[in-house]
Amino acid sequence: MKTKNGRTVAVWRDGPAHDDATGPVVIMAPGFGQRMRSAGVLALMLTYNGATVYRFDALDHVGLSDGEIVDYSVTELMEALTAVVDTALEREGVEAVSMVATSLSALPVMHFAADRKCADNIALMLGVVNGRQTLLKVLDTDYLDWELDDLPPRVHIDKHSVDPRPIVAETRVVNWWELSATIDALSVLDIPVRNFVAADDDWVDIADVRKAFESAGLDQDDVIEVAVSGHALLRNPVALKQLLMDVTRSLIPGEGEPAMPSFEEIVSLRGSERELERHHLVSREGGQADPTE
Repeated sequence: MKTKNGRTVAVWRDGPAHDDATGPVVIMAPGFGQRMRSAGVLALMLTYNGATVYRFDALDHVGLSDGEIVDYSVTELMEALTAVVDTALEREGVEAVSMVATSLSALPVMHFAADRKCADNIALMLGVVNGRQTLLKVLDTDYLDWELDDLPPRVHIDKHSVDPRPIVAETRVVNWWELSATIDALSVLDIPVRNFVAADDDWVDIADVRKAFESAGLDQDDVIEVAVSGHALLRNPVALKQLLMDVTRSLIPGEGEPAMPSFEEIVSLRGSERELERHHLVSREGGQADPTE
């Protein structure tokens, strides 16, 4: 898909498992450092339970979309999200979509939903609500008020080398990184919003999440503390399985447990999507993709 300024966003569409399915159209925004194939298991679960799923790689990020993660900013993530949602609304012939966001992508998703009023359900996985505090936790320095010329050329966020200037520059234009801005966005939403948060998370303080929901008049029961500590929850298979079931249930309510793909199907999916991504990389670059990626 193309953004309004002509940049290319790579998107995978996963259709429902059954032709007569009537589930929601779900847009999945990737967390920082995650490719769209990182969300393959959740996408598979959602399609098993009747959803149509759109996944995408963010701009200026890892994956198949334009740009490199050194230039990461929420602004370009918002551009990619907007292009994907607009295309999904038109292609699927619906007026609203459900949305899933992981980690930092919660910031643009909440603001997009507040501005556009075309979301009917939001599930956040380890969703960041206080971007400034998250950056402080990760970088050990609050750079957002620094002059651009005084910033270091690179900082390291979750093992990735990032130029801090695009992030700091966007704070001069939009207020996405502040807790107060999150509260403002949540305050105008009249749809279900749930944030599945881990205890002792290095990136997300559950107290901030509770404050944001309380200040916005949202139900505290929708701040759901998961059993395992830390932002690395997504790499814990036991905790991840329960989280994916809970997210699926929140987006597609129904009686009983959500349908769950088999272990063999999950293994097959991961292998096939890794090969699909590698094929696209080779086609795009006209060379050989790194087999370690």
